[in-house]
Amino acid sequence: MTYSLLARDPTTGDIGVAVQSHFFAVGRLVPWATAGVGAVATQAMVEPSYGSHGLELMGRGYAPNDALAQLLEQDLGSEHRQVALMAADGTAAVHTGSACISAAGHTTDHGLSTHANLVESEAVWPPMSEAFRTADGNLAHRMLAALRAAERHGGDIRGRQSSAMLIVRGTPTGHLAEDRVVDVRVDDAAHPLDELERLIDHAEAFGGLLRMLQTEGLLSGEHTADAELVRQALAELDAAQRVIGEKNVEPTVWKGLLLARSGHQDEARRTFQQAIRTEPRTATLVRRLARAGTWPGDPATLDTLLTPSDSPAVPDPHSEPDR
Repeated sequence: MTYSLLARDPTTGDIGVAVQSHFFAVGRLVPWATAGVGAVATQAMVEPSYGSHGLELMGRGYAPNDALAQLLEQDLGSEHRQVALMAADGTAAVHTGSACISAAGHTTDHGLSTHANLVESEAVWPPMSEAFRTADGNLAHRMLAALRAAERHGGDIRGRQSSAMLIVRGTPTGHLAEDRVVDVRVDDAAHPLDELERLIDHAEAFGGLLRMLQTEGLLSGEHTADAELVRQALAELDAAQRVIGEKNVEPTVWKGLLLARSGHQDEARRTFQQAIRTEPRTATLVRRLARAGTWPGDPATLDTLLTPSDSPAVPDPHSEPDR
C-alpha cells in the first residue's frame, strides 16, 4: 500500500523515516522513531504494533535483526507484512512477506533502507537509494528526493494521497522538542509530496524560532545575548519570514521584540508597524508577550514602539490588568 525509506545522516547522527501512499493519513500508521533508539516503517497489511514494539526492543539493546525476528515469530500474519527497523547507529533489517501485494520488495544498506509494496513495478524502490545518496541538502530534503524518485518510477499503483516524515536525534537531548527534528504529515492531498516539502521548509523555519525562545537571554528574561548572537537571530527570523510568507507575521513580531530588547528602538518601531499593518492585533500580542517575560522592563514602555511615530501612544483597549 505504500513506499517508504529509513535513513541516517552520518554527519549529524539524525535518523528518520519517510513515506508516501494512496491511503488516508498514512503518517498515523507507518512511521515510528525515538531519539537515541532508531526508526521503524511498518506497512503492507499494516500492523502498527511493529512500530512501538520494535522501538521498545531496540531500546532494550536488541539489534534490528534480532528485534525483527522476534516480532515476526509472534505474528501469525507476518507474510502479509512489510517492516523495516533501523537502529540509531544505522544498522537495519527489513522483511517483505511473501504474501505482500506485488510489486513488493526492498533494498538494505548501512544507514539506508528502501521498501515498497502495491507499487507499479519492481523499478520503484531501487532508485530511491540512488536519489538519496546523490541528493543535496539535509537529511529531510534527501529523504524527500528519494520519495520523489519512487514517484517518478510509478509509485503506488493506485496513485497518491498522503505522506509523512519523522526525523529524530541519534543522541537524545532529553527534551522532546529538540529530539524531534522534523515531524510533519500530509493526511489527504492531490500532491502530497509537494505539500510535504512545504511543511518541511516551514518546520525548519519555526524550529529556528523555537531554539531562540529556548536560548537564555535572547528573547526572554534579562537580555544578555551578545551582538553576534543577535545578528544571527535577526537573519534567521528574516529567513523564516520569507519561507512562511507575508500573511503570517510571527517571525516579524519576534524580530521587533529582539530589536527592542537589544536597544535598536527605531528599527523595532518600524518592524512592529510593518506587522501591525498586516495583522492589527499585533500590538495586543506584543503587550501580552511582554507581560509573559519577553520584556525585562515595564511593559508600558513598549507603547511608544507600537504606535506610529506621528501618533500619540494609545493604551491597548484589549489589555488585561496584571494580577
